[in-house]
Amino acid sequence: MKIYNNYILLFFILTNSAFAQSQADAYRKRMMDSIKNVYLIEAAIRNPALRQASITTDVTSGSNIENFVHGNKIFDGTMQVLRTSALFNVPVHQWGKNSISATFSAFQQRFHLSNITPYQPNLPDLEGKVFNKFTVGFTGTFLRVDSLFGHQVVYSASISGVTSRASSIQKLSYLGAVIFSLKQTPKVRTSVGLFINIDPSINVPVVPFFTYWRKLNNDLELNVNLPQQLTLRKGISPKLWATLGTSLSGSIAFFRHNQPGIPQDGNFSTIDLKTGPGIEYRFAKKFIFGLNAGFLTNLQSREFEVNSKANDYFLRNKVNPSFFGSFSVSVLPFL
Repeated sequence: MKIYNNYILLFFILTNSAFAQSQADAYRKRMMDSIKNVYLIEAAIRNPALRQASITTDVTSGSNIENFVHGNKIFDGTMQVLRTSALFNVPVHQWGKNSISATFSAFQQRFHLSNITPYQPNLPDLEGKVFNKFTVGFTGTFLRVDSLFGHQVVYSASISGVTSRASSIQKLSYLGAVIFSLKQTPKVRTSVGLFINIDPSINVPVVPFFTYWRKLNNDLELNVNLPQQLTLRKGISPKLWATLGTSLSGSIAFFRHNQPGIPQDGNFSTIDLKTGPGIEYRFAKKFIFGLNAGFLTNLQSREFEVNSKANDYFLRNKVNPSFFGSFSVSVLPFL
């Protein structure tokens, strides 16, 4: 999760009159709300994670895949993947330096297998097999923005649940973060921090990160969010932007098995690296249409028992790089 905030402090000279005091307070609130909204929208234009809602569809071309279970090769063939995700962020409450928000998500995946060559006897016919998987999720987040040694610091704590069932949560995790701002000017922003992820499947619960944003000449922006993203962004017009970069993405799905020697409930997860150009176009004031394409490199494709460690996997896929295309529609903050 990426968390960014911009703050402006406004100071007013208040009159002694009670009526003037009331009018000044109301005017100040309207001004602060207006300015905060402008800064939030500008931040959301640069960072899709700050947008109110989004729908994204990713399509990958046929990738060569080799499947292994308990180290034994089961089959090879071609796999095409279609993924559609929807997110909706809702601010719940804000007081002082603190805020609470909620995020609702839905994720649909379609895996299509073809050109299958089996390597084990009695293997079910997988030629043309299609797997459809649907998951929903919820994340509640507490955020506090404060200062330390004269620098802005952000504290965050959240709880997240993901499931494909109506009766239970299949994956529950807790995330904490501390983000310390090192430098913040109109042209440069730098921060460092730590993410702590309490999750039964995570092997490394603590991850350091570094962010660097710089406004270059010719309306060019460099955005570095390590270890997740590296992007160059160029403004073509007030409503059109082009990007070039690489970013990490992941997916999760749950499978139910009835084969001997395989856990009944499996957690299938992938980690991919997307590299390529993209464009974003703002229309109807609050909407942004995005289009990306390039190469998708699979870094990890595993299935392990639910609530087990990710390195205790029983299934592994070796997936070759492929082309991908992605299009999205997102909404700038309006709540």
